Amino acid sequence: MKITLAQIRCVAGDIDGNVKKIVEAAHKAKASTLVIFPELSVSGCDCDDRFGDPVFIKQCEKALDIIASECETVGVLVGCPVGKFNAAVYMFQGQRKVFKKKQLTEAEKKYFVPADEDDLLQIGCHKYAVTIGSDLANTNDDEFLLQNRVDELMPLAPDVIINIGAGRCGVNQSKIRRNTLRQNVLKTERPLVFVNNVASKKEATYDGGSMIFGYESYVVASAPFFEEAVIDVNLECLISMKHVDEQEDYVL
Repeated sequence: MKITLAQIRCVAGDIDGNVKKIVEAAHKAKASTLVIFPELSVSGCDCDDRFGDPVFIKQCEKALDIIASECETVGVLVGCPVGKFNAAVYMFQGQRKVFKKKQLTEAEKKYFVPADEDDLLQIGCHKYAVTIGSDLANTNDDEFLLQNRVDELMPLAPDVIINIGAGRCGVNQSKIRRNTLRQNVLKTERPLVFVNNVASKKEATYDGGSMIFGYESYVVASAPFFEEAVIDVNLECLISMKHVDEQEDYVL
C-alpha cells in the first residue's frame, strides 16, 4: 500500500491557486491509496477574519466539489474550513467524509468551534485517526504525561495516526516538532504520518519537513524543508528496524 505526502505551498486566500496545486499534486501520485495535504490547504492558513466570512467559507466548500471532480479516481485528504470547523476532508469516487479539529489554538477559537464527534477514516482494512495541527499537542500541565485528541480516538482502534499541519519554522522548531510527534507514537504504539505546509526559507513562515514515523518511533521517510514536494511512500517502511531518524534539522 502506498500513500503520498503532498507538501505544497498553500497561499492564504488564494483558493483557485491552492485548488490547482492540489489537483496537480494528486495527479502526480503514482498508484497511491491516499494523497495527504496540509492543514487548511484549500483556503491557506493565515486568512484571519476571512474565516469568519460566510461567503469565503462557501467558496472554500465549493472548491471541494472541484477537487472531488478532478480527482475522482484518487483518494485525497485536504484541509479546508467547513462551516464553523477547521476540517480535513476525505474524497474518493463520490465519497466524502469530514474530520474536525478538536484542540483549537486561541487564535482559532475566534472563528472555529471544536469537533463534536469522534470517527476514523477507513480505507480497505486500514483505519486512520485523522488529526489536525495542534490536536497532537500536549494539553496536560505535566509535560511527561501526554494528553490530547488521540486519547479520544484510540478506543476506536486506529491502525495509523495522520496529522495534517501548518507548522511554522523557528530555531530548533524541527527538532521540537519531531519530538512531540514521537511522543504520540511512543504512547499509542501506532505509526504516524505528518504533512506540513511549506514556504521558502526567505519567507520564514512554514518549513515543510513532512514525515512518517514507523512502529519503532523513528522517522522512516521525510520531505525536504522549505521546498514543495510530492512523495510516494510504500507503507512497508513502517516496520523498519532502523533506530535513526531519516531527517536532518535545518539552520536559519
